[in-house]
Amino acid sequence: MGRDKSLLPVHGVPMAARVAAALRSAGADGVRAVGGDPDGLGRLGLVVVPDDEPGAGPLPATLTALRAATSPLVLVVACDLRDPDPGAMAATVAALGASASHVLGAVPVVAGHHQWTHAAWRLDALPVLAAARAEGLASLKRAAASVVITEVHGLDPSAFADADAPGDLVGGRVPGRVPPGNLPAMDVPEVDVAALAVHRDAGAPLIDVREPDEYSTARVPGAHHIPLGEVVERLDEVPTDGTVFVICARGNRSARAVAHYRTQGIDAVNVSGGTLAWIDAGHATESGPGSGTDPA
Repeated sequence: MGRDKSLLPVHGVPMAARVAAALRSAGADGVRAVGGDPDGLGRLGLVVVPDDEPGAGPLPATLTALRAATSPLVLVVACDLRDPDPGAMAATVAALGASASHVLGAVPVVAGHHQWTHAAWRLDALPVLAAARAEGLASLKRAAASVVITEVHGLDPSAFADADAPGDLVGGRVPGRVPPGNLPAMDVPEVDVAALAVHRDAGAPLIDVREPDEYSTARVPGAHHIPLGEVVERLDEVPTDGTVFVICARGNRSARAVAHYRTQGIDAVNVSGGTLAWIDAGHATESGPGSGTDPA
């Protein structure tokens, strides 16, 4: 996004404030923000808990939330929900509360996909998840395999839609960036991360269109970095003599980049599930600054 997206407005209200209001409407005893801009979030009336591992993803953030919690049940949700729904939040917590005590988490499931960034946890899940993190797991999904989970079905999918790019916001735009919403929309070819691993082993180029902080935290090894807002102006960095794979966090931003590349005659293919799916599958990642191997 080019800035802390929790403070970006949707309908004139910062996303973090909208999520906090929904949590309070759902009946939350207390609302805490994990990480982020303490001054900006403080001006919204939020108490900020420093993230134990800033930028390391949902698992460390969930652990930070559980360590800071004072209630036996804790709902941990993303700050970038476009339409936070108190009903979905309350239903998730209620599902966990109605479960036997050995059930340590509740997670909504939409179209077969677990919404791990909208999950409720018992405090008893903390030592189990922390042990998984200590063993080197980076994925909340993989760590959660160590605990008993109840699934929550039948919730409105719009309650879990997030904002990955400025074009996802109502009227959202970050100055100096090409609005991703202006890139052409079309059906794009996709592969999953298992297929990507095979293509990467064969030397296929990969473009990562996430923001710099996401890219430096964890990425597919060797991925070349071109943020989504720069795909139009940096077209000359993309190979034209073979298939190019494009990845983001979950697959939404990369689909937009692929759509644009294909209008320019580039055989681009989207990676469904994105970097998070790559991590969940247990594939190796790299971190730190750099642009990876130049695909051209």
